[in-house]
Amino acid sequence: MALSHRERVTRALNHEETDRVPIDFGGSHETGIQADAYAGLLKHYGFESEDVEGRDGGTEATIVPSEKILKHLDIDVRGVDAKIGAVDARTILDENTLVDGWGVTWRRADTASPYMNTNGPLQHLDDPTVADAESLPWADGTDPANVAGLRAQLEKLRTETDYALVVRLRNVGILYLGQRIRGFSEFLTDLVLQPDFANAFQELGTDMVCDFARTVLTEVGDLVDGVSIADDLGIQTSPMMNPDLYRSMVKPFHKRLGETIHENTDAKVILHSCGAIRPLIGDLIDCGVNVLNPVQVNAAGMQPGALKRDFGKDLSFWGGIDTQIIMPTGSPTDVANEVRARIGDLGSGGGYTLAAVHNIRADVPPENVAAMYETALETSSS
Repeated sequence: MALSHRERVTRALNHEETDRVPIDFGGSHETGIQADAYAGLLKHYGFESEDVEGRDGGTEATIVPSEKILKHLDIDVRGVDAKIGAVDARTILDENTLVDGWGVTWRRADTASPYMNTNGPLQHLDDPTVADAESLPWADGTDPANVAGLRAQLEKLRTETDYALVVRLRNVGILYLGQRIRGFSEFLTDLVLQPDFANAFQELGTDMVCDFARTVLTEVGDLVDGVSIADDLGIQTSPMMNPDLYRSMVKPFHKRLGETIHENTDAKVILHSCGAIRPLIGDLIDCGVNVLNPVQVNAAGMQPGALKRDFGKDLSFWGGIDTQIIMPTGSPTDVANEVRARIGDLGSGGGYTLAAVHNIRADVPPENVAAMYETALETSSS
């Protein structure tokens, strides 16, 4: 007997067998699709572009797929944004440049590329201080405006559909905030050379983010199956920092956020964290992470079968279909084989939701996107 979409996802998240693996497409900001690739997918399925509207995915320059194509592909998950309005505000300067609510300038090479933060309010300081951290325009995470209309939106989805629901807490990564406002390499350096500033910054950021998470989940925590957060901790070959540095300087703030989420909802904590993060996975479980996305299978040490063996008792996996090599350069047959392999690696006994490792970029042929989702629908998880 076929499960409902919500039953399928919740059973998988609870490490129970399902009729097939659950599938996500656009349920988080890292499982969407770039606009040109989306247009190609619509054409592949014979949908008129004006007939199927997507939603802007923010600085990733992605489209969150429309309901029409999500239904066509039988996607199990729907995601709803929760935003700190003052932080998420954007001023568009030109086609490829914007300024966010922190005063950070973002630029992209062209409309097919994601934005990159290029100039933040603290980026050019040689010796940032605690006072510099305190001077930032930290938003009020308890502002009721941040959750205006959110409950009505989720209640409608909860009562009128059978999809699993994920609330996406946008732009709340503790390390990400430092890299966004101070600069990517600058904040990593601060963790070692300017620890007083780095701690003060993360303390203030965590105060804001935990207030926001508490406000959101007090409002809708009873309506959602997952809470999506993001904080990249890895590069292709290793974690971004020595694991001991992570444990002393960053983990305490991640643990605070994880505890806050779990205190205010029974939903699972879904963490997006790219790269070779295997040395940190035990710490993330300790921080309250229930689900790891994206399972970047081409990164060092991220072999999915080994991750399932070593961490599958405590952790579910979400993602896993390679977007670095297989999706852009392989054939539809290669993609189908990748899907079957990943379901074999991660699907047995539940604990796996299939999705692309990251947003599908413009260089991915629509036939490969179709092959990913269609093969997943046809393949048993057992």
